[in-house]
Amino acid sequence: MRKQSVAYNMYQAKTKLSQLVSEALQGKQVILMNRGEPVAMVVPIPKSRRARKLGFLKGKVKLLQGWDLPIEDFKDYQ
Repeated sequence: MRKQSVAYNMYQAKTKLSQLVSEALQGKQVILMNRGEPVAMVVPIPKSRRARKLGFLKGKVKLLQGWDLPIEDFKDYQ
């Protein structure tokens, strides 16, 4: 299924900005033209995923004693 495409010249875009944003949010491809040439598109910002919560694994991960000691195989690189 192709997106519906609409084009506006710069004057129209300046006077109908809120309409252009609404059309972009509805899924239309909004193209801005300057002297008959396409120069820009109005696109919605994708919704971000849920924010990560720091410390959500606190108390669920157990590190064994000595986990931070140097590994024998890497002694040549230290």
